[in-house]
Amino acid sequence: MIGPVTQPQPASQEQVTELLRAARPGWRLVRTRPMPGATSARVSVIEAEQPDGQRAALVLRQYGAANLKSDPHAARTEYRLLQLLAAAGQPVPRPYLADESCAILPGPYLLQELIDGQPVEDPADLTDFTGQLAGALAAVHDCGFTRAEVAFLADVRDHFARKLGTKSVPPDSYLREAEVRAALETAWPPPPVNRPVVLHGDFWPGNVLFRDGRLVGIIDWEDALFGDPLADLAITRLEISWFHGSAASQMLTGQYLALRREVDTATLPLWDLRAALRACGFNLQAWGLPAARLASMRAALRAFTASALGKLAGRAGAA
Repeated sequence: MIGPVTQPQPASQEQVTELLRAARPGWRLVRTRPMPGATSARVSVIEAEQPDGQRAALVLRQYGAANLKSDPHAARTEYRLLQLLAAAGQPVPRPYLADESCAILPGPYLLQELIDGQPVEDPADLTDFTGQLAGALAAVHDCGFTRAEVAFLADVRDHFARKLGTKSVPPDSYLREAEVRAALETAWPPPPVNRPVVLHGDFWPGNVLFRDGRLVGIIDWEDALFGDPLADLAITRLEISWFHGSAASQMLTGQYLALRREVDTATLPLWDLRAALRACGFNLQAWGLPAARLASMRAALRAFTASALGKLAGRAGAA
């Protein structure tokens, strides 16, 4: 989950017609509509008619400035990763076209499959819900991609080392941001205790789609990295604690670790602090949340941070 950022201008009908022709010759544009909820990119749904008269739906992702600052080849990177993940049997959108030429649109874009599903905000069975999330994340981490296969992905430890140089002014004292940053600057990078894997980078319930109670899709791979699986787990732990409480976060953690028993959690407090510092950069006030909801999220983040700082200090004292 990330805060609001400046998005590209929407594509015109003429531009969409042209890019659809480039991706799927013979398909006819029916209409386009914006997809709500996107923050780091402008996302639209394209409805098209195939030569046999059947309708198909695609997703057009136009990358925002933040994406391109992090990775100028974000469209190509996500396209290549989705190809690999789809071939490995993961429930990801099939990519159709990545274009960085600016010949049709003024910025890079990705055209991909629309997965028929919706995020779940209020699961009827929380244990089943977290179990499905944990299972999906474990399956991604178990794909077994080598570094050579995903050389186009940045290393999570190097990527975050650069992020550590970006500071809030002033740091949020309630969220103990200065303490978190100091702990990370002292201990970063964590030792490589786990086999590196492909990381989603933003695995939270808003990026996971369900249909009829079953998980059917994992979307928004623009923040993907390569490295310790605890990096993903920590982000998911924090997000679940925000939406469903600390007990649910612990439950998901146990479900994930039961599926990947080889994972060493010795450095999890550091990865939790990375997730917490990342969240400190979210402009929660700009999200239009009710005051009570905003206060609840900040309190949950403070508690998550305190737990990680306490565990880190405890392990340092025992060493």
